[in-house]
Amino acid sequence: MTNNVQTPQEDLMVETKGKLELFFDKNGNKLLWTLIIVGLALSAFFIFKNVRDNRNLAKEQAASVAVAAELNGANSVEGFDKIQAEYKGTEAANSAAFLAAAAALQAGDIEKAEAELAAYAPAEGAAGEMLNAKVLGLKGDIAVEKNDLQTAAERFAEAAAASNDEHTFVTYTKKLALVYEAMGDEAKAQECYKSIVAKYPAQEMQMAKFIR
Repeated sequence: MTNNVQTPQEDLMVETKGKLELFFDKNGNKLLWTLIIVGLALSAFFIFKNVRDNRNLAKEQAASVAVAAELNGANSVEGFDKIQAEYKGTEAANSAAFLAAAAALQAGDIEKAEAELAAYAPAEGAAGEMLNAKVLGLKGDIAVEKNDLQTAAERFAEAAAASNDEHTFVTYTKKLALVYEAMGDEAKAQECYKSIVAKYPAQEMQMAKFIR
């Protein structure tokens, strides 16, 4: 004879199951619609994010094309200013701030160059480090034009240290050496030239004419 007596645990499971079934009977439609609404909301979010990202990518690409065209064309302050206004928020527009400053300095407009650099935000990544170094170097060039050699030395030293790129380090360390020479500090200038060879031995022949 089979024993049909349920244990307390089985009684609890049956009771719980009954309560769940009753709950779903009463609220099934509400839960279903809630799940549908949540699903649609999530789908809408991801669709929006994807569209937004695609738009941002398209905007960034368009800005990059515009920068390249300006570099190969007029290479003017006005052209780079237009790119900054039209593609505000993109990395390319940020680069355009530096390029506008460089163009302004080349034209002899120091105040405009400084104003353009004020709109530049430090970039990220390896390429960003190189651009940040160029910005610091340009600030050094501006300081030289203003005959502020102490500030120029500080900016060139910062530029040389801002990136692990060989060309960047060599370029701004040489500029730093030239500033020290202009300041009459030959010892520090020699330290700069020797530091280039110490870090990049392949530069020895290039630096030989400077090292005494």
